[in-house]
Amino acid sequence: MARDSTEDRNAMSFSELIAWAWRETPPVHKNGTNLLIHLFAVPLFVIGNLLVVPGIFFNHWLLLAAPFCVAVSLALQKLGHSLELVPVHPFMGARDFLRRLYAEQFCNFWRFLLSGQWYASFMARDRSA
Repeated sequence: MARDSTEDRNAMSFSELIAWAWRETPPVHKNGTNLLIHLFAVPLFVIGNLLVVPGIFFNHWLLLAAPFCVAVSLALQKLGHSLELVPVHPFMGARDFLRRLYAEQFCNFWRFLLSGQWYASFMARDRSA
């Protein structure tokens, strides 16, 4: 797949960004270890985000757990992606980072998993890396 680095992702609508990220998901998710890391790390990221609301209203200790979950998730995913033969596109700045992060964590990972593409990638995984 030709990788177009000239696309201005900051100019894309969020739905356009999700579509772009969906096209880019399979090529950067081929390594078996990375795929397994994502099974744990993405739900951890989601849980970290979801802990903010009860943390505000019910238990302030959850506000400490929330960023910890997110940080551990991101560190694990960075490790997993370092194992891939095809690297993810570099981020174009903070806005691109945040939009792509939330597009992947809340939309495209679950689509990748539930569509069976995660399983297909895992079964065809690159065993050399």
